[in-house]
Amino acid sequence: MHDGALPAGSAPPGTVIRMATLLIEQSTAEAAPIPHMRLSRQEHERLRRARGRQRALTAYLFLLPNAVFFTAFLIIPIIFLFYLTFHNGGIITPAKFVGLDNWRRAWSDDLVRTTIRNTVYYCLLAIPSVFVIGMILALCLQRIPRGSGPFRSLFYLPTLTPYVTAALIWLFIVQRDFGALNVTLGLFGIPPQNWLGSTSLVMPSIAMLEVWRGVGFWTLLFLAALLALPPELYQAATIDGASAWQQFRHITLPLMRPTFFFAVVMATIWNLQLFDSVSILTDGGPSNASATVVWYIYKAMFQFNDKTGFAAALSFVLLLFILVLTLIEIRLLRKPA
Repeated sequence: MHDGALPAGSAPPGTVIRMATLLIEQSTAEAAPIPHMRLSRQEHERLRRARGRQRALTAYLFLLPNAVFFTAFLIIPIIFLFYLTFHNGGIITPAKFVGLDNWRRAWSDDLVRTTIRNTVYYCLLAIPSVFVIGMILALCLQRIPRGSGPFRSLFYLPTLTPYVTAALIWLFIVQRDFGALNVTLGLFGIPPQNWLGSTSLVMPSIAMLEVWRGVGFWTLLFLAALLALPPELYQAATIDGASAWQQFRHITLPLMRPTFFFAVVMATIWNLQLFDSVSILTDGGPSNASATVVWYIYKAMFQFNDKTGFAAALSFVLLLFILVLTLIEIRLLRKPA
């Protein structure tokens, strides 16, 4: 082999150049846009709308099972209940149209006014009490960084107790002769009280039961809100010399306003529907001192003769009362501090 000779197996220079040129042209051709793949504005809008319809259809299909049950077990019964407000009978006996008689009876019945007054009185006793106790317990649990799990479970346990079981337990606690409450009061020289037989003590007794049952739920709700508050604000307030009460008043309470808003609205709705405790413990007695609106609706619907339409009208009266009271609470609590 002399100088300048190509190695064995090598291609001539012209061939290499032609191969490189072909590769460059091929890559350029592949990278060039294909005219027929470009979408017009109208085609792009059509595909976007089709995609939107597909997503909406998928969402409606997921909502369909719940919508069926919601319609079958809520919307249709409400419509039928409104139909019954203008009739007598309709469940066991044929419905007989009576016009607005049931509504007039609902507004003029003395027992209706008594049940509304008892229900409101119970709410004024139970709701503030359970909020104050729940907030105090939540503040105590907040100061336990570790090992607070058993205490949370212990506080929440009464909430998991069925209504019947809780009412029977409370029946033994407030029993006149050997109940735990009267025995405890006797240690301080206080005579035994007839908690469920006194017209002045029966509603506070039922309110104490409901506070005992519900305090665990509100404790955990308030605790979750407290743990979500930014600690930097408290650190800055401590540096500025703010006391614990000033921090609670000017930081904790304003920041927990949304939680209090939810708590007040939901507690009002739930407590205005008091029934189970009254039905088990007192059945509305003594002398209708513990009769509530829902208790009266139940009695009129299933135990009083020919009052189906009246019970339906009273149900709508309760619905309107809860709706108006809830709207008032929303308007008041949503105002800026």
